Amino acid sequence: MNKNNNSIINSPAPPSIQQTGQNNVNVTNLPGGNVNLVQNSPIEYDENGVPYTPVNHVRFDSQNSIIYLGNEQVSIPVELVQPGLLNPEELPYVNALCDVYAEKLGKAAGDITPDMIPTLSKNLQRHYSSQRKAYYQAEYVKHVARETFADGDSQFTALKEDAYAGIEDTYYDEDHATGYDRLKAVLDRITTISLTKSALINVVGLIGNLEKKGICHILVNDEKIKSWVDIDE
Repeated sequence: MNKNNNSIINSPAPPSIQQTGQNNVNVTNLPGGNVNLVQNSPIEYDENGVPYTPVNHVRFDSQNSIIYLGNEQVSIPVELVQPGLLNPEELPYVNALCDVYAEKLGKAAGDITPDMIPTLSKNLQRHYSSQRKAYYQAEYVKHVARETFADGDSQFTALKEDAYAGIEDTYYDEDHATGYDRLKAVLDRITTISLTKSALINVVGLIGNLEKKGICHILVNDEKIKSWVDIDE
C-alpha cells in the first residue's frame, strides 16, 4: 500500500483577532447563521493574548473560517484537505474498518487490507468514504481547538471522554451480531448525545453529527476502542 508520509496539517499562523468595531454582533445574516450572540460575554485570555474556549455560546462561520467572540473576530485554520492516500496515523481506525468489512464478507480478520478497499462493493466503498470524511471533520475540530484556544487540547480531550462515556454501553452490548452492527449502533448512538463536558460545544456550528461520528474513529486511534469485531481483543 502506498503511504503518504507528509503531514496534511501545516503549522498555521497564530489565530488573528480583530475588533469588529461594534458592541453588538448579530450573525443572523451569516451563511447558515441564525443565532444572536450573548453580547459582551466575558472572554478570558492567557498571558499571550490567546483566548480560552468560551463559556457562553458563540458562532462559528464555516464559510469564512471565523469564530465570533463577543465583539471580536477570531480567524481560524481553514478546513483540512482529505488526501487521496492514507496518512500513517489513519491506519488504526482504517484497519478496524477493514476487519468489519472482512467479517461482513465471511473472511478472517486481516484478510481485507486498506489497499483492497477499491475492490470492495460500491456500498462498502461508500461506507468507507463516509467514515473517512467523518474522521477528518473530527480532526478539524481538534485542529481548530488546538490552534485557536489556549485550552484547546484539554477541551478536545474532554470532548473525547464525554463521547466515550456516551457510547461505551452500546459498544460493549453483546447483542450485536456482527462488528458492522456494533459500528452502526455506536455511530447512531453518538449522534443522539449532547456532548456538554467540553466548552467546545459552545462554538455553535463547529460540532455536528459528522464530527461526532469522526470522534469514534479517533477513539479507535487512541485505543479506547480496540476492535469493532472482537470486543475482548
